[in-house]
Amino acid sequence: MSQQLDHHKKNMFDLCQKHHLYLVQVETVDGQTFEGIVDEFDEDGVTLLVPSGENERGDGFDDVGFGPGPGYGMGYGYGPGFGSPYGYGYPRRFRRFRRYRYPFFNLNRIFFPFFF
Repeated sequence: MSQQLDHHKKNMFDLCQKHHLYLVQVETVDGQTFEGIVDEFDEDGVTLLVPSGENERGDGFDDVGFGPGPGYGMGYGYGPGFGSPYGYGYPRRFRRFRRYRYPFFNLNRIFFPFFF
């Protein structure tokens, strides 16, 4: 069993090395699939840059337009009211990708290269 696990880890490491900075899909042992860019990897796992959602709050409002928040009018940031929570129409988040670490023992396979 140990040899099989070592072979699996070596195979996953080689795939990550070959597809470093490429967009791939990974499948976990429980059947879930995730897509992301291979950012970092070592002999124990891989770190993927996973795209984050457009609206992480899930409240149905855009972060740069109208919506409840501490703003005045259309996001000018003067007291409570409607607008962007940071005023002047700035988005709520500043990153488009988040890093997630996946250990090799939890990955079933890597799909590469991933095209839309």
